[in-house]
Amino acid sequence: WYQRRVREAVVSTQSTGVGLTGFLGACCEALFLLKIYMGFLIVIMLAEIVIAVGCVAMKSEVEEFASNRTLELISYYGDDTKDDASIITKTIDEIQENFECCGVYGPEDWGNNTAYNDGGTITVPTSCCLESERSDDTCGSYVAWNDNTKINSQGCKTSIINFVENNLLYVGICAGVIVIFQISILIMASKLRTTIEDENYENF
Repeated sequence: WYQRRVREAVVSTQSTGVGLTGFLGACCEALFLLKIYMGFLIVIMLAEIVIAVGCVAMKSEVEEFASNRTLELISYYGDDTKDDASIITKTIDEIQENFECCGVYGPEDWGNNTAYNDGGTITVPTSCCLESERSDDTCGSYVAWNDNTKINSQGCKTSIINFVENNLLYVGICAGVIVIFQISILIMASKLRTTIEDENYENF
């Protein structure tokens, strides 16, 4: 819990610092701050490229890591000692409901959570239920998953992969828009820096 809070604080501070650097550099016409801001943008863009290439080149390793990490998070579901703000619980519920799936590979993955594993009898949370059955008291944690016909049987890994593959065009468009936006900001910052340098040279 403490380490997660520290990481969240560090990421928030870095994001705020980058934005504030660019804002002050533009408003105060401070070349030093503008150069730092441009440096941050370049580093962020390079990091995005490295991550993207790494995910493609190490697809199987990335998928395995994500799957193992998600299985670990499933074991934290509903545990106030490890998920005090219910972020994990709400996130898993949202994923399972929106993608109409259950677990990573399937409903049996909920056996990793002691609250849903009663001596080998595995049940699932309500978010695993079919949309039309979520309000039914006989769905979810009341019935063993292998005897339950009211839950989604497909794992979320398969559902998410299918979603991405079926929407590659839109994913590519979104990624392209983000890249163009970042490049535009970098160009504008560079143009502003050049303008300030020219003005300083003329005044000199």
